[in-house]
Parts: sequence; structure tokens; C-alpha cells
Amino acid sequence: MDNSITSMLFSLVSLISPLFVFIASCYYISKNAKVDAILLFIGSGVALLLNIFYSVVMPYLVQNNGMPVSEVTRYYSILGVVSFIAGICFATGLFLLIYNTVNANKTTNNQFPPINN
Repeated sequence: MDNSITSMLFSLVSLISPLFVFIASCYYISKNAKVDAILLFIGSGVALLLNIFYSVVMPYLVQNNGMPVSEVTRYYSILGVVSFIAGICFATGLFLLIYNTVNANKTTNNQFPPINN
């Protein structure tokens, strides 16, 4: 029993980084609810849910229900497509955030007159 608890805890370590990204996305959307924040939130939320499914739910289903390999493969295929869409949402939101931040800095720099010594 101790070995299964230890392996379960080690499998949950992989959830730390998606959880931090999701928390950061939640913070960003609470401060600035624009398209980039929404895409980051959706992408990181779906990625976190999929990581939980891959780390906790799927091993439980395979181990306790004796799921056949064909069914496991079908689940992984469907979730792979969902993961791809979530990754595209997150990447699009990240690029929009970077683009908007760079353009905001350009307009801010153009508002001040140059310093002449």
C-alpha cells in the first residue's frame, strides 16, 4: 500500500506547473478581462484538467476497471485532439498578450519628448 501512495504522490508532482500557470491565468483574467486573458484562461484550464485526467483518472480506470487497450487508445486519441486545441488557445492568447504589451510600450515611449542634454 505504501508503494502505491508514493507513486500516486509522484504522479501528482506533474500537476504543479499546470496549476501555477492556471492560477496566473486566473489572476490575469481578474485584472484584465480581454481576449488574450480569456484564451490563456481556457487553454491553461483545459490543460490542467487534462493533466489531472492523465495523472489520476486514467490510471485509476485502467487499473481498477481492466480497460482494454483499444478503449485506452481511443481515450488518448480524443484527449490528444482536445489538448492540441487547448494548446492553440493558450499560444494564441500568449502571442496576443506579447503583441499588446510590446505595442503599449511603443505608444508610451512616443508620448514623452526626448531628453536633450
